[in-house]
Amino acid sequence: MSQPRALDADAAVGAGAMKKAIWRLGPFLGLLYLVAYIDRNNAGFAKLEMTEALQMTEAAFGFAAGIFFIGYLLFEVPSNLLLEKFGARKWIARIMVSWGIVAVLTAFVQDSTQFAIARFILGIAEAGFFPGVLLYLTLWFPRQYRTQVLVVFALSNPIANAVAAPLSGWIMELHGMWGLDGWQLVFVLEGIPAVLLAFVVFFWLPDRPQDARWLTPVEQRWIADTVARETAATEQRHGRLRLAEVFSNGRLWTLILLFFGVVFGAYGLGLWLPTIVQAMGDFSNSTTGWLVALPNLCAAVAMIPWERAARRQGNIPLQIGITLSITALSLIAAVVAQSTPAVSLVALCIGMSALFSTTPLFWSLPPMVLTGTAAAAGLAFINSVGNLAGFAGPYAIGWISETTGSAIWGLLLIAALTLLGACIGFVLSRRSEFTAPVDAASAVAVEGTKE
Repeated sequence: MSQPRALDADAAVGAGAMKKAIWRLGPFLGLLYLVAYIDRNNAGFAKLEMTEALQMTEAAFGFAAGIFFIGYLLFEVPSNLLLEKFGARKWIARIMVSWGIVAVLTAFVQDSTQFAIARFILGIAEAGFFPGVLLYLTLWFPRQYRTQVLVVFALSNPIANAVAAPLSGWIMELHGMWGLDGWQLVFVLEGIPAVLLAFVVFFWLPDRPQDARWLTPVEQRWIADTVARETAATEQRHGRLRLAEVFSNGRLWTLILLFFGVVFGAYGLGLWLPTIVQAMGDFSNSTTGWLVALPNLCAAVAMIPWERAARRQGNIPLQIGITLSITALSLIAAVVAQSTPAVSLVALCIGMSALFSTTPLFWSLPPMVLTGTAAAAGLAFINSVGNLAGFAGPYAIGWISETTGSAIWGLLLIAALTLLGACIGFVLSRRSEFTAPVDAASAVAVEGTKE
């Protein structure tokens, strides 16, 4: 009888610790990512006036918007290794100050070349933020909890798009304030929050569970012991990768290929959706902003129940295959129905809900095969190489737009790449390293959070 009682007590401690950690860290880190996502994607809305002001072609904008990810690629892994050395609190604060300043200064570029340089530097400045947060969360959350906190964190993605669209449309109507054009005000007013929030990060964010004063000592020990036990089990199962081995690991390259399709769609849609929607009915900037917000709001509403359903079904790679298949079919439907804007918009709502729901599911996979310094480098490597799609997506859709006269045909290219990602998900669903159950203690504790 003593063993069941001990398991019940341990589960209660774990449930309490996880509830606190999820709701203390998830929304706050999500707010930071929301600001990051707005600052990297607000160029899509500024484009509605900026291309004419700077005499920029569609292809030149696509190139400049996407080159952000080249800077990101070059500095992502070093940045994440430095985060592991200096701690999340100091390094994330440093990243936010850097990107906030660059985002504000983007308002003062004079031509397409300067805009491309600003975007490249913005990528360097922000490099390490997203994988740094992912690495940080692996210190706090055992495997069975990660999709729960990741979905709270990833909600900021569609919310950022939903907030940024009407907000940017409203800001652009302030044309002339401080002697700036509307598109310039978008960069200035949306860049300042990153700098302000950096100070909150520095003074509030705990580096480790042991530093969190809102956890009891028993809860701190439960988190540390459970994460350590899972780390040891992962290393025993797959071996402990040395840093040099990360970049030639076949499992990581498979995940990168899967992630490429997700990112291609997310940033292709994020940067070009205002243009696609406006072309459907020649809407004003403000109306376009609200219409662009709708698919993102749908995604935000869908993500939590979608994650819960996927977690109950198990086999996360299989769920990823299903969500990406729905994404592809919905985008194809949006193209077919382009002459009927209402139907096309409904299809976009479904497609973006499925696409954004894939993100927290995907990021629960790498920690199943990575630990320690290899996790720091591996998460950054997956994110940085996969994010080359963030360069390819906007640039490819820009080229398609210039060639065909409509950006909506770029949705077919996104659909093809998400279908490729779906196929990879279905293949991984048959691989034991991505579908093996967690240890019993963690599973019992997870059930406790459902009460």
